[in-house]
Amino acid sequence: MNIQNIAALAEQLDSLGFGDWSYQLLKRISFRLDKFYLIYKTEKNSDKISFEIFFEKKDDMYVLKYYEAILHQEIIISDVPVNGVNLSLLEKQMAAIDWNKAFDLEERKSWNADDKLSWEKEQKVETVTASIEILEKTEDGKLMAAALKLKYWSGTSYYEILGSINVQKSKADITQRFYFFENQNGIAVDEAYRFLQNRRLEKQMQARKKQTGNQTNEAIEESGNNTGSGLLKKRRLNSLKKSKKNK
Repeated sequence: MNIQNIAALAEQLDSLGFGDWSYQLLKRISFRLDKFYLIYKTEKNSDKISFEIFFEKKDDMYVLKYYEAILHQEIIISDVPVNGVNLSLLEKQMAAIDWNKAFDLEERKSWNADDKLSWEKEQKVETVTASIEILEKTEDGKLMAAALKLKYWSGTSYYEILGSINVQKSKADITQRFYFFENQNGIAVDEAYRFLQNRRLEKQMQARKKQTGNQTNEAIEESGNNTGSGLLKKRRLNSLKKSKKNK
């Protein structure tokens, strides 16, 4: 095991603003994985940000390849049922479950098939996952399911068990990948946050422009319709006058 390599990676993460990850690095590298990642979550100015930090084995060394910075937008769940699923009820059910424990598949405890209380939590998990399966049968439902997963499963070992949440997350969150190159310090946590803030402002400005453009087009169309109806009235009056003269 290359202890100097682990110490250097830990120092690099600390200098970037991720804090001390030395022991987590040691544990993962002891398995000689070809690649692995760490998840770091923080809050800045009431914004929730998470970082997925990716490492890769190169010969007998590990290198920090890149990280994905994700600025989480507030997720608003609709009150309107989707595919017959009551989203408000589903969210309450998900909020009542400790998902870190639910995804801990190595947890050991005794249970009794005849004692419902001993497997009540697992029953609740199954009820939630069944509802999510129903949601994911349609495109609208997939968006709601992804939003709920991001809200309650983000940062849990869900990622290690089932992989990343579907790309629908890009519809809600602002994400940017930052690469690391040899002999370069890389982008620190605070710099990445400022970049994501700028991306958010750009998105908001584009949305306002689009909304203003749509309102302008609607006004032009409405004006055109009114003008057209006025011309039609004039034409009808003229045709009536001509018909009277001919008589």
